[in-house]
Parts: sequence; structure tokens; C-alpha cells
Amino acid sequence: MQMTFSEMQLHKIKEDYAQLILDGMDMRSLEQFAMETILNNMENWDEKDIKEEVLDYYGEETWSDLLAEAESK
Repeated sequence: MQMTFSEMQLHKIKEDYAQLILDGMDMRSLEQFAMETILNNMENWDEKDIKEEVLDYYGEETWSDLLAEAESK
């Protein structure tokens, strides 16, 4: 059985399915999913990319804190 949805219908089905998945997750699962998604998005970033992102959103102090934490490992 072949189905043909409009773009709007397909988007609505995807949105509803995503909501169904979210509704089945507890807070720990949501946090894990968010962390994995963020890390996947940054997978191809180099040092310059991560530095620019941190500086743009959190500033120099946070960048310095992140560097200090990484160097202590």
C-alpha cells in the first residue's frame, strides 16, 4: 500500500511521533538524548569552532573555566 502525504501532513506525522517519543521519556532519558544530540552536532568542530561558540554564548570566563577543567584531566 503506497501512501502519499503532503509536505504538511508528513511534517505533522513526524511532529506527533516526536512528541510521542518525548512523552515516553523520563528526565534522565531526555538529558541523555540532549547530550548525545549536542555532541553529535559538534562532532566535526575543531578547536576554533568550539572556542567561537563558547565565547559567543558564554563569554571569556566560561572559556577559561572549560580550558582549566580540560587541562586538569
